[in-house]
Amino acid sequence: MKAFNIAKKVLIGIVAALCAVLLVYNAYMLIAKYACDIPMPTVFGYAGARVPTGSMDDDSGDDDIEIGDFVIIHAQDSYEIGDVVTFYDASANITVTHRVVDIVGTTYYIRGDTTGERDENGRPITEGVVTDAVPLENIIGKVVGVIPGFGGFIEFMQKPYGLLIVCGIGVLIWLVGGIIDELLNRKNDEKESE
Repeated sequence: MKAFNIAKKVLIGIVAALCAVLLVYNAYMLIAKYACDIPMPTVFGYAGARVPTGSMDDDSGDDDIEIGDFVIIHAQDSYEIGDVVTFYDASANITVTHRVVDIVGTTYYIRGDTTGERDENGRPITEGVVTDAVPLENIIGKVVGVIPGFGGFIEFMQKPYGLLIVCGIGVLIWLVGGIIDELLNRKNDEKESE
């Protein structure tokens, strides 16, 4: 019974902490994005995003970033050729993750690893891909980590209904724990009265 109470309190504490972190994080992101007009807010220089397209998936297997992956981005002072970076494209009002292919002064030439088109052997076409000229100030950061397939979950958790579901699970755990606790107390009371 004692172990059950400890486990219940720990579980409720974890869910409550997760709800609090999500609530603070979501509030910060909303304020930074809409009130301060920051396209991709960072926390201690880090940001994250779900990958919506396959422009970085050339099927080489080495450092492919696929649709639905979650990329972790960290701001740098400068970037090198070959770095995968996320930048803000003001003309389309979106953030894009592509590779640095050339640098001229503080302008970075960036392109995806594939256009999505295939050659006659089924290999992705990477030559002749459109290159974007991006000033350093538009680059949000370098991709320092990729969590395969995790983008959808993170995106879900950033939505109000995701937070509501996590809070609902916490309430459910609390209620079920209370019911089990009450049943165990009744069982102990019955044993003591016999």
